[in-house]
Amino acid sequence: MVVLGINNMHDASAAIVIDGKLIAAAEEERFTRRKHHVGFPANAIKYCMEEAGVTFGDLDDVAVSWRPWVLKTRAFNALKSIAFSPKAFQSKASRGIGQMGNEWRELFMLKGILIRDFGKGKFKLHYIDHHLSHAVSAYYVSPYERAAILTVDGAGEENTTVFWIGEGNDIRQIKSIRLPHSLGQFYAAVTGFLGFKPQSDEYKVMGMASYGEPRYVDLFKEKAVHLCEDGTFRLNPGFIDYHLAREGVFLEGTIKVLGKNRLQGEEITQRHMDIAKSAQVVTEEILFHMANHLYKETKMDSLCLAGGVALNCVSNGKLFDNTPFRRIFVQPAAGDAGTAIGAALHVYHKKSGAPRSYSMKDAYLGPSYSNQRCIDALKTFGLRYQELTNDELCIKVANLLSLGKLVCWFQGRMEWGPRALGNRSLLADPRRADMKEIINLKVKQREAFRPFAPSVLEERSSEYFGNPVPSPFMLFAFKVNQEKMKDIPAVTHVDGTARPQTVNKETNPLYWSLIKEFENLTGVPILLNTSFNVQEPIVCTPEDAIRSFLKTKVDCLALNNLLVEQSR
Repeated sequence: MVVLGINNMHDASAAIVIDGKLIAAAEEERFTRRKHHVGFPANAIKYCMEEAGVTFGDLDDVAVSWRPWVLKTRAFNALKSIAFSPKAFQSKASRGIGQMGNEWRELFMLKGILIRDFGKGKFKLHYIDHHLSHAVSAYYVSPYERAAILTVDGAGEENTTVFWIGEGNDIRQIKSIRLPHSLGQFYAAVTGFLGFKPQSDEYKVMGMASYGEPRYVDLFKEKAVHLCEDGTFRLNPGFIDYHLAREGVFLEGTIKVLGKNRLQGEEITQRHMDIAKSAQVVTEEILFHMANHLYKETKMDSLCLAGGVALNCVSNGKLFDNTPFRRIFVQPAAGDAGTAIGAALHVYHKKSGAPRSYSMKDAYLGPSYSNQRCIDALKTFGLRYQELTNDELCIKVANLLSLGKLVCWFQGRMEWGPRALGNRSLLADPRRADMKEIINLKVKQREAFRPFAPSVLEERSSEYFGNPVPSPFMLFAFKVNQEKMKDIPAVTHVDGTARPQTVNKETNPLYWSLIKEFENLTGVPILLNTSFNVQEPIVCTPEDAIRSFLKTKVDCLALNNLLVEQSR
C-alpha cells in the first residue's frame, strides 16, 4: 500500500509511506530555494516518488494535512477583532482572502493539480485534520507503544493546541484550545515586535532570550496570557495581535508598556533582550502548565510533542525538570512540514489496520547524489579536488578541523527538518572561543547572539551535557557540565547550555567516524555543527553546495568523498 502525504501550506512538504514504512520526505524549499515555501510541493512529491521507485499510477492514496472547509472559527475571530482594532480586522480579512485565493483554493483543487502535474492515477484523496496530522507525525514514528501527546502551533483549521492520548494505533483527543488563544501566535507576535519575521525567525528570539532578564514576565501575565485551572490558557489578542505583528503594526497599549517596537536593522538593546527573555519564560510556563495537566490526565511517563512550538529546544530541554515526563520524543520536522508524514501514516494505518512497525531513528530522508554527479558539478565550476576513501577523508578533515579550518560537509541523504545533522553541515573546532566570530565573519552573516550547536558521539554525551537522553535531532537544550565548559566554549551558549546532536555509529557511521578521528587528535568527541547555507535554505544538491561554498571564505568542501581546498 503506497500513500503520499502532502502539506501545501507554510513549510510545504511531501512524504511517501509504503506498507507503513516512511521511505522519503522532503521540504519544497530545498528544491525551490525559497525559505518556508508556501504552495503545492511539486518538486518534493517528484523526489519522494523517485526515491521510493514508484510512479503516480502506483499511489493508492494521497493524504493532505488540512481540511480547508473547517474555517468558521477563523472567520468568527476576524469579526470579533473589530471590537479592539479595525486595523486588526482588516489585517485578518486581507490575509484570509489572500489565502483563499492561493493555498486554500489550491487545496480544493488538489486532485486536478496532481493529475495535471503527474498524470491520472487510481488514488483516493483524503483531507486530514491538521492537528491530528501533527499528533500522528510524532507518536506513530516514536519508540513508544503508549504516550501522552501535545500538539502546539500557531493554528490549524481552528485549533491551536490539542491534548491527546496514544495507545497502540489509537489516538484519542482529550481537549483542545481554539483560536484566538495561540501560544505559537503569541511568540510569533513578540518576534515581530522585536524586528524579526513572524513565523520564520522565532529561533532568533529564542537565542537572544539568553542575554536578557525576565523583566516583563508579570506584565505579559497581566496583559497578554492567563493560565486556567483545566490545564489550558487564554490569550488577549487586544494586547499584541499576531496578524498586525506580521505587518509591523502594534497597538498603542502595547507600545505604552513595552516601548516602541524594534524595526528591522535597528540596534538590539538590552530592553529587546529582556522582552525576548520574558516571552520565552512565559512560553515555557504555559508549556509546563499544559504538560503537567496532560500527565495528570494520562499518567503516562512518555510524551510526544509536535507543532511549531515543539521546535523551541530551550523549553523542550526544561520539560525533564519541570514535568514528570521521563521520555520525550520530538520528530525533526515538528513544524508544519512534518504533517505530510502524519497525514500519510494516518491514512495507511486507518485503512490497513496494521500495527505500527516504523520508528524514526534518523532524519536522513532526503535525496543523495552519486560521486559522478558531484564530479560533474565540480568540473562545471572549475574546481580541483582530491578523491579519498572514507577513512582517508575522515582523517584528513579531522586534522583540518583541529587546525582551525572550516569545512563544508556534504554527505549521503539530506536531513528532514530545519536542522543540519551531519549530512548538510558546516563543521568547526568547538574548542576555540573565537570560532563563533570566525564563522559569522566568513560564512553565516548572522546575529552574534545566536548559538552554534555541538555534534557529540552518543556514547560520550553524558560526560558533557546535563541530561543523558539521546538527542539525535538537536531538539533539546541541556546544561553543559560545569567542568566541560572550558573545553567546548564555541558551542556553549551564554546561559551555559547547548543544543547537542547525539551521533550514533549505526545511523550515521561516516559522521561518527569523523568525530571519532577528531577525538583521537584532540581528546574532545565533539564538533561544532551548523547548517550548510548562507541566508538561504540548507543546501540540497551538489550544485547548491558548491555555489554556497564559493560565496564564503570557508577553507574546505567535502562533497561525498571528494575534497576541495580553497586557496585564499
